[in-house]
Amino acid sequence: MSERSEQQVTLPVRGMTCASCVAHVEKALQGVEGVGDVNVNLATEKASVRFRTDAVKMRDLVTAVGETGYEIPTETTTLSIGGMTCASCVAHVERALNALPGIVEANVNLATEKARVTFVPGTVDLTDFEKAVAGAGYEVLKTPQEAAAREEAQEDEAVRKMRQARFRVRVAWAFTAPIVLWMLVEMLLGIVWPNERIYNLGMILLALPVLFWVGRRTYKSGLTAVFHGHANMDTLIALGTGVSLLTGPASFFFPMANYAGVSAMIMAFHLTGRYVEETAKGRASQAIRKLLELGAKTARVVRSGEEIEIPVEAVQPGDVMVVRPGEKIPTDGVVVEGESAVDESMATGESMPVNKREGDEVIGATVNQEGLLKVRATRVGRDTFLAQVIKLVEEAQGSKVPIQEFADRVTGVFVPAVMAIAALTFVAWLLLPGPMGSLVGAGSFLPWVNPNLGVVTLAIVSMVSVLVIACPCALGLATPTALMVGSGMGAEHGILIRSGEAIQAMRDVRVVV
Repeated sequence: MSERSEQQVTLPVRGMTCASCVAHVEKALQGVEGVGDVNVNLATEKASVRFRTDAVKMRDLVTAVGETGYEIPTETTTLSIGGMTCASCVAHVERALNALPGIVEANVNLATEKARVTFVPGTVDLTDFEKAVAGAGYEVLKTPQEAAAREEAQEDEAVRKMRQARFRVRVAWAFTAPIVLWMLVEMLLGIVWPNERIYNLGMILLALPVLFWVGRRTYKSGLTAVFHGHANMDTLIALGTGVSLLTGPASFFFPMANYAGVSAMIMAFHLTGRYVEETAKGRASQAIRKLLELGAKTARVVRSGEEIEIPVEAVQPGDVMVVRPGEKIPTDGVVVEGESAVDESMATGESMPVNKREGDEVIGATVNQEGLLKVRATRVGRDTFLAQVIKLVEEAQGSKVPIQEFADRVTGVFVPAVMAIAALTFVAWLLLPGPMGSLVGAGSFLPWVNPNLGVVTLAIVSMVSVLVIACPCALGLATPTALMVGSGMGAEHGILIRSGEAIQAMRDVRVVV
């Protein structure tokens, strides 16, 4: 593919829960004509895609992922456009917006002077829209109220997910703890209190909120995967807990044990694991937020001979910024007037301030310590040093190490294999109850194995055990999560890691000079 016609974007992907999901999303994206390299990361929930701009549109990627049961989220915003006078203006603005990476669709209305833009969040922002429209010769009109509303709407995704996961765990264990205590009475004292009918009904009623309230996302994910012709880890959990729950109502009509309470315990443990995962992701994303917080929020620029204070996003290349002692330099630039010492430790690690005079380059987010400086902005937005550092950390967190690629190949066939083994286990119990029963007899010293249960009950219990024991997705999640946390912690301490392969190679390092 020609370099000039290629584009690489990093897209968020929702709905992935295990390495099997990763494999299906990668396969879907690679199936789009014109797509080259695809790298999907479970821990960061992002896909890095290289594609030919002349052959692939963003909506093609969104549609391909959507058809597999997962989602590339999109947002729609309305921009007020100034300066349009005719249909030709509309065409120019639409063309400029649609050329941006991450744009799914842009429609401009001349009568209302507004542009309705659907885009993938994280790939473009308001500053990009303003630059694109300005490049076409028009202007995005923005009131202070609109700017404040957009700022307020941008809640950190990782923090939100972590808070939701914590809520689900608390609710799950609030209902599961009574189940465990009730079961202990039967296991330790050998009595069903107060009687078997109330015990069975109580187990079902306590399990229902755990499974279908806080656990409904697991069922939705598992069933969606099945409807799209594949299976994931949530499919295993959904099958295991679903079959266990059904033994509850069945116990009123057939001589079988009630495992409805066990289904709630399985889901509670599963949700606890999900909470641990989200917590790891949330902590790792804090490194990116801390880097973003290093930058200045406002800039004092000279326009028409006057100093005015504007948001740093509004600084344009060529603007002259006034930086007083103790203030952060808003963006990368060149000193045009003044002399001072600048603390560049956040960028270079050098603890001693560096003297700067006319003609010297300065880095955005570094601190002016002594004299007044006037700096001409040279790089703004995504082109600044700080933005490139953040991009470097994000790319390292989203890359795949060689060992993870191997793990993904294994987990790609893991879920179907587990489901096949579970089905074979169930059939073996029904067709060969004698040999299978002797296996249970050999392990009857374990209190949770009761060889006196009916054949159908033992078949169901064995099948559920196979499904549930395979549910932890450590194989597919541990590596990307460790990679993300490691690169994030490195960034916090001023160590930037360019790629995941570098982290894996570091295990062989014995001396650092």
